[in-house]
Amino acid sequence: METARKIERMNCPTCGRRLFDKEEGAYGFTREKCRVCKSTWRIDLAKNKFTLIAGKAVQRR
Repeated sequence: METARKIERMNCPTCGRRLFDKEEGAYGFTREKCRVCKSTWRIDLAKNKFTLIAGKAVQRR
């Protein structure tokens, strides 16, 4: 029987909306575009580091 893996919800740093779900142990990089604020992010999955590629980095309300 396989053990359950932890799933982490990844949110947009600009607007706080859900971008995707990440499984525990994920690594590498991905690019995601927020459907709400249209910001595009490069995400380091191992470190949970977001780098803005396009759009405006506006503080969440």
